[in-house]
Amino acid sequence: MKNKVIRNFLIFVIFWLLITLGMNVFNQRPLFHSFPWEVLLIFLLSLIQIVTNYQRKIIWGIYFVIFFIFMLLTGNYYNWTSLIIFGLMSVFMSAITYFIGNQFKKGEHIR
Repeated sequence: MKNKVIRNFLIFVIFWLLITLGMNVFNQRPLFHSFPWEVLLIFLLSLIQIVTNYQRKIIWGIYFVIFFIFMLLTGNYYNWTSLIIFGLMSVFMSAITYFIGNQFKKGEHIR
């Protein structure tokens, strides 16, 4: 991998996954009980900025829609206030993902 930032973030994600899986085995829980799906989703979505030339609005729209659907699937929907919370969290997660994607674009290249 030629980008140091992507490589370092991927190492972080792998260690986080190993620690989570180890804690689940140690506490005798199902293997994917507290699996950090959000971190994997952030990593994969932030790669969109590298492999495409979409405008900023389109990328933000993609992030928001995917995170909103993810929040609906994994969160507990009670009433319309849940949708507002899901929307706010989707904006927050989109901002984090956009920031990480920008860092991936600026990353140092290994020769």
